[in-house]
Amino acid sequence: MARSPRKDFPIAERPGYLLHKAGLLIVEDVERALGEVGMRSRYFFVLAALAGGPELSQQDLSKVLNLDPTTVVAVIDEMERNQHVERRRNPADRRRYSLILTDAGREALTAADRVATEVESTFFGALAEGEREALRGALGKVLAGRWPASVCTD
Repeated sequence: MARSPRKDFPIAERPGYLLHKAGLLIVEDVERALGEVGMRSRYFFVLAALAGGPELSQQDLSKVLNLDPTTVVAVIDEMERNQHVERRRNPADRRRYSLILTDAGREALTAADRVATEVESTFFGALAEGEREALRGALGKVLAGRWPASVCTD
C-alpha cells in the first residue's frame, strides 16, 4: 500500500526536497541493480555521457555529472583498464584529452542501459507515459541554461 506523508509535514510540500529525495532514491535503486551486474552507477553515467555526440573531456564530465575531478580521473582510469574508454589528445588543446567509448565500452553501456531502464520503469511505474513525458519536459525547463557548454547546441 502506497503511503503519503502527513499534511503537517511541510518539507514534503517542497518541490526541491521532493526532487532531491526522488533523485537519491532512484540512484540508490540503479546502484543496487547495476551492482548485480558488476557495475557502479557512476561508471554507467560516464558511459552514458560519453555515448552522445560531442567528444567530452574529463573536465566536461566533472561538470555534467557533478563529480569531483579526482573522482572522474579514477573512473576513467578504471574504464581505460577495462578497455571501455580511450583517451585521445585534443588537437586543439594538447593539455586536454578527449574521451572516446570503445566498442567494448558501447557493449557494456548496452547491458547497463537495459538494467537502468528497467529500474526507471519500475521507479516511475505509478506515472502514465504522458506524465513521464511531462516530467521530462518540466525537468528540461528547470535545467535549461544549467548544462556545460560542451553538451549544448545553442
